Amino acid sequence: MEGTRKLKFSEKLSYGLADFPEAVNSILAAFLTMFYTDNIGLAAGAVGTMFFVARLFDGISDILAGILIDKTRTKWGKARPWLLWLSVPTGLSVVLIFFIPQNASVTLQLVYAFFSYVLFTAVMFTIVGIARSALLALMTQDMKERGSMGAFGMFFGLGSTILGISATFPLVFRFGGDTTAWRIVFLIYGVIVTLGLLYGFFFSKEYVVSVEETIATKEEKKLSVGEEFKLFFTNKYLLIALVMTVLVNYVTQVNQSSQTYFYTYTMGDTMLTTSLNLVSILPILIGIVVLVGPCLAKFGKKKCMYIGIAGQVVGFILRGVAGMTQSVPLLIAGTIIAGTVTGLLAVPVSTLFADGIDYGEYKTNKRIEGMGSAITSFSQKISSGLALASVGWVLALTGYVKEQVQTSAVNNGIIALFAWIPAILLVIIFFIVKVLYRYDEIAEDVIVELDRRKKENQKA
Repeated sequence: MEGTRKLKFSEKLSYGLADFPEAVNSILAAFLTMFYTDNIGLAAGAVGTMFFVARLFDGISDILAGILIDKTRTKWGKARPWLLWLSVPTGLSVVLIFFIPQNASVTLQLVYAFFSYVLFTAVMFTIVGIARSALLALMTQDMKERGSMGAFGMFFGLGSTILGISATFPLVFRFGGDTTAWRIVFLIYGVIVTLGLLYGFFFSKEYVVSVEETIATKEEKKLSVGEEFKLFFTNKYLLIALVMTVLVNYVTQVNQSSQTYFYTYTMGDTMLTTSLNLVSILPILIGIVVLVGPCLAKFGKKKCMYIGIAGQVVGFILRGVAGMTQSVPLLIAGTIIAGTVTGLLAVPVSTLFADGIDYGEYKTNKRIEGMGSAITSFSQKISSGLALASVGWVLALTGYVKEQVQTSAVNNGIIALFAWIPAILLVIIFFIVKVLYRYDEIAEDVIVELDRRKKENQKA
């Protein structure tokens, strides 16, 4: 079966390196609010609202990008070519965010911040992100291979995120600590993004075709937008993938977006942003490499997610208590525990969308990689925007004042964003998995049946 063939190392690596735009998006989530408030001087509440409105615009482009990818037909496939076409523009759009005019009026600064942020998130990152996400369903239908691809994506995506977050402050200080320094640092990140997308294009290949594409006449009926929406929202496993992706993404983003404030004001040491991220990277990467594969093979996705959720809840609770008691050792312990099990939740969740695409084809003979990825991406970005906005709103409501000793209300708000809210949401995620997820039990039958239909069509 072509769709269940074993993938080469270079193909899995291409999926991982193509995740650099997502890494930069997460790095922006960690630093951009502070850059706008402390370097440019914008109000935290205004910045939070700007992020949330930008994400709403971003959602429209997600749907358009999904339609675009589903209708793309080239010799390279329908998702791969977008990694090539937008590799350089995506890298450039990262840098432009930091060329906000320093001496302009507040209104002009907010307008520039909005449109430069939207250019990256709603146009460049949206299209390459959806294309890259669609490759998980287009490169293989083998659940183990998808798990392996997800691990590669997690290793390089999250690994580069943590390295980037760890390196950003030292690099900014190394280049002078001013706005020009931020521009130099993110120019470097933009070049890395471009190179990752180019590798993703040149070393990947789309092997999976739909049942309809194997019909002897080769006449594939194009689906309307309404039909694609209906196929998505009547597919229970795509809906589960949607909800899970949104919640897990919010947990990650609200924690990352609040961490610079947590380390700087609650713990009193800005450089903990670097040291704690460096502390976390080793257990995270070891967990992905050593634990994810064996766990998925022995226990399946569901139990792996249970383990990942439990470990992360413990880690967040320890970090929350550390913030209340100013305990760095407790903070380190929580960081290590949560980091070690991160992959056991994030990797299985990253493959749920591709499994939902297979299940939908099993039920209807239709595949909607582009639209499915677009709707998932749209909701994920809304949750990211809400996470960024949450930080700005909570800071504004509790009375945050930049570069000052913060009140107990502000610090309690920061701790809630950094630890308590993520822990509560993880408990909700646990109950969703326990009550609703059953795909593990039918996955093999789905793939066997799809292969049977394709063989019958080829003989007809």
